[in-house]
Amino acid sequence: MNKHFLATVSNEIDHLFGLQFICSFFSKMSENKVTLFHICRDQNLKATLTSIWDNPHDVSAAPIPVEVKKSIEKAQLILQDHQVPVDHVVTKTVAEKYGKVKDILAESARGQYDAIVLGRRASYALQWVFDRPADETFQSMIRENSCVSPFWICPDVEPGRKNVLLCIDGSENGYRAVDHVGFILSNQEQHNITLLFVEKTVGIESVEIFERAVSILLEHKIKATRIQRTVVWGLSVPNTIISEAKKGKYAVVAIGLGGKQQDGVNTRVAGPTAVKLISKLEKTSLWCCP
Repeated sequence: MNKHFLATVSNEIDHLFGLQFICSFFSKMSENKVTLFHICRDQNLKATLTSIWDNPHDVSAAPIPVEVKKSIEKAQLILQDHQVPVDHVVTKTVAEKYGKVKDILAESARGQYDAIVLGRRASYALQWVFDRPADETFQSMIRENSCVSPFWICPDVEPGRKNVLLCIDGSENGYRAVDHVGFILSNQEQHNITLLFVEKTVGIESVEIFERAVSILLEHKIKATRIQRTVVWGLSVPNTIISEAKKGKYAVVAIGLGGKQQDGVNTRVAGPTAVKLISKLEKTSLWCCP
């Protein structure tokens, strides 16, 4: 099944990390669809876009600035080099309306994308949000627009990295991450999946958690030979995940946004874990699944 990605494009032509990642990760990128999404924060360009929208047939409207045009053209060229058909690529350049994060999530909700693809620099805006979980605006965004699609935070691609480290903890968000990974990797035989359970406290049984995760992957036609199970003890869940990612040279770490509830408190692979991984994980893409 073809996948449809929302890939953010910045003004900086040398920082198209998200797009470069998906082109390197898939065996046949040509089967997928990509919407290139640029949010303009420049006041002059906002006026230009407004003019274009208000007067779509007015040829006197000012052109999009050179740096934005070059970045979009570079993104289109990367896709072209990976044999993505022209009719599989859509370009959207919009003026910032509600703030970068809200605008990305709003577009995601409208387009029903399979994943939002962000370069590492774009992730800082999301990190700013996660650092303020009690903020009313953020809570409103989660309820109204938010996180209807998994988002991928991608650093510069390091050649040779492959496979997915899929972190599970028994939470429903964690199982949604399993479902997402299974869906994305169903036809990607070049990548295997390692299910990681971080054992932090005594008394949590991992066998049933592994069995449910494996059953979800099998439903996506992932062969059993592509699935491995690992239990690691660690005081710090984020540090343990980072250590395992480095050791295995994984292309991806996948987690659920929200963890196992114990007495009303998220105690395991949850939002705070995502924040730490965003800031500390290197050379490996992070897939966060709501």
